[in-house]
Amino acid sequence: MVVVPEPEHVTQEPAYFVVGVDGSEHSAAAVDVAFEEAALRGAELRALLVWEPGPFRIFDEYEPQQECRRLLSEIVAGRQARFPEVDLRHEVVLGHPVEVLTDASAHALGLVVGTRGRGGFAGMLLGSVSLGVLHHAACPVIAVPTPG
Repeated sequence: MVVVPEPEHVTQEPAYFVVGVDGSEHSAAAVDVAFEEAALRGAELRALLVWEPGPFRIFDEYEPQQECRRLLSEIVAGRQARFPEVDLRHEVVLGHPVEVLTDASAHALGLVVGTRGRGGFAGMLLGSVSLGVLHHAACPVIAVPTPG
């Protein structure tokens, strides 16, 4: 599903796509699509894993953040080898996923997300993050279901 907002959208040079990563099958499918889109358009790719620590902040956040970095690196590694022409930047960002992804994609060619993340209910078509970015992003949003 692709949603293009009505207002004129101003992109930034060099052109880039943003993809949200959370380790789920849905976000892995989104990463595949994001690499393909970036390669087709000669654009850069920003892969973001948003870490939301929860109501009780952990005093030592080093280990959870390192685990997030490891997960993000593993997810993009094989895909980056298939698309060596795509300039990839990946980062772990602290915050709420909808806010971080929307802000990061403000001047992007597009934002790519999976249709559901780690949580959610089996019958839901869209998860809270994909639904949130569809409502708030200024750029086109590509919501990718898991194949099959």
